[in-house]
Amino acid sequence: MTHNSLQERSLYRSDPVAYFLVEKLECSRISIVVWSIALSVALSLITAWVSNTVWSKPGQTGLLQDWVPWIAAIVINPVIFGYYLWSFQATGKVIQNLKDSKVVEIAESDIGQTILTLYYQKWRALLALASGVGFSSFVFSAQTHLEKSWGGSGFLPNLSISIATLVIVYVGSMLILNLINNIQIFHKIFKEKTLNVNPLHPDRSGGLRSLSDYSLKTAYLISILGVWTGIVGYQIITQGSKQDYWYLGLMVLLYIVLSVTCFFGPLLTAHQGMERAKEVLLHEIAKQFESDYSQIHGGLKEDAETLKKRTEKIRELRAVYTMTDEFPVWPFNVQTFRRYLLTVPAPLLAPLLGLLQKALGLLLKQWGISLG
Repeated sequence: MTHNSLQERSLYRSDPVAYFLVEKLECSRISIVVWSIALSVALSLITAWVSNTVWSKPGQTGLLQDWVPWIAAIVINPVIFGYYLWSFQATGKVIQNLKDSKVVEIAESDIGQTILTLYYQKWRALLALASGVGFSSFVFSAQTHLEKSWGGSGFLPNLSISIATLVIVYVGSMLILNLINNIQIFHKIFKEKTLNVNPLHPDRSGGLRSLSDYSLKTAYLISILGVWTGIVGYQIITQGSKQDYWYLGLMVLLYIVLSVTCFFGPLLTAHQGMERAKEVLLHEIAKQFESDYSQIHGGLKEDAETLKKRTEKIRELRAVYTMTDEFPVWPFNVQTFRRYLLTVPAPLLAPLLGLLQKALGLLLKQWGISLG
């Protein structure tokens, strides 16, 4: 077993759920995705069968007529579980890629203990559990007001969804905490190390493509979480009580903050290091320019050939300064940033559609038109 895999094992042990999944059940990211889908679908069908809510009846919506639990079971939950296990491995892989690109020299002793210290915090699991309990309690309460939802069709469906919410919010909260810790790790690396940025690197990110790829993956994750937030928001707006709108607003605000933090957080740490490296190079060129210019100024009486050579060097130094001043100071290219911008608003479309639907319904009602 390699040192990196040993470190990953240690990080898994920092969380009881990850430890159980990886060490006891020997789950990989692929297997946990498959098992998540299978268990979610099976438990939903069993609950619907026991509570006699498989099909819709007057006054209640059946499981097979409600698309929300299926999106959660087949898309949202497996993605969160997959990213959850990925988050324990991601930092080590980015660090290894940075080593390979020779942009920064990282000794294992410099960062290994920092990683373990950040991950082994007892409050992390407690905070994740508290988040799960709080959010699942809200879901249990809110679903009683949803007339066109399977969760609102009876006690057992409501309880089933609430328990699933508890688990997935715990895992999602721990995932977010891992991402925050990873930002702290990257900050330590780039704060204490001198970067050897390669402006002509094929990745168009100065050799830091692995970091921008990591940030984009986390942005995709937060976007998927935002989609789920949007779906819940759509249900609340179209079916729920206005008293729950404040919670929806809080979730949207949290989504935006997390999206910006998870994408720009790791990049900002490298940005500061890239700026420092650029400033050092510019300062060295400026000092050399000043020295050579002083020599020209003091040797105006020298022969024309000597002055010509020194003047030519001055021109070359100015060209080098201009070229250095164009070095990238952000570890991503335009295409990466464009992809991020496209992910941010997508999850907010569902609640916006719900608001438009609600407003249209009220407008038609004022005109005496009923949609049935």
